[in-house]
Amino acid sequence: MSLKKYYNRLGLSETANSEDIRRQFRKLAMKYHPDKNQSEGSQEEFLKITEAYEVLTGKKKVQEPRDVMKPSTHRAEQKQRVREARKRHYEQIIKEQEETEVYFKGLLNSRGWKVITVNALVGAILSLCLCLDLFLPHHYSEDRMTHYALNVYSSGQAIEKHVSLVKTAKNEEYWIEELDFQFYGQYPDFYVQKSWIFQDPTNLVSIQHGKFAFYTVHYTYFSFFYLLIPVFLIPAFTWYYKRKTIAFTFLYYLSLYLSTGLMLLFLTSDMHWLHLLTLGFV
Repeated sequence: MSLKKYYNRLGLSETANSEDIRRQFRKLAMKYHPDKNQSEGSQEEFLKITEAYEVLTGKKKVQEPRDVMKPSTHRAEQKQRVREARKRHYEQIIKEQEETEVYFKGLLNSRGWKVITVNALVGAILSLCLCLDLFLPHHYSEDRMTHYALNVYSSGQAIEKHVSLVKTAKNEEYWIEELDFQFYGQYPDFYVQKSWIFQDPTNLVSIQHGKFAFYTVHYTYFSFFYLLIPVFLIPAFTWYYKRKTIAFTFLYYLSLYLSTGLMLLFLTSDMHWLHLLTLGFV
């Protein structure tokens, strides 16, 4: 027998899957449930969508046409059907709540949650240190330019600026902003200005005609400071949020994979882990 009329009752196409059926039934049940809707015809509509849901999910067989009953018998049967439908609806809600409880309990008892708990602390420390690097004194080291490439890339800023590659006597490479002849032609010696804790290069400082000329260093971790801090703080927010919602599930996996991966990459790059342990003294 065709199930098309049952799909139509729920407002679905015949290609709908079980999850679509369940979601649509819940939506319609909230609209027509006798406890929420006392309007005329709502009970009958509730019975119809309940029957459609149970048939399409295999909980009930398709009803065959029945003989016409007396009005009193019909009303009594309808009341009984409403009671049974209401009971099944609440049983479904309780079952879904239990499944949700088990799912989130599994998340909070998993190894991944332990990783997130640790990363909540690590991420908060890293974010704090990145903020402190904005205000603490800088490290300076001497170097000399040996090779350069002019106007290789754009900085991507609103005001167009060229970013050029500079190679040094210490085998370092820096992408700096607006490289000019004064720097590479006349004053190739310079100081590398680095943040205090993580010792990421921020500027190349050249002394030209007795004055300091600063050339901003691009494509370092420090230059992505405003992106790193929010990502590092996701585990802490996830740990604090801890609610049984889809948003929590999304934050859980974001913390577990994106934040954890980026933290590991950051700490293992350029000896950041050592600089953090020594607070920038090494």
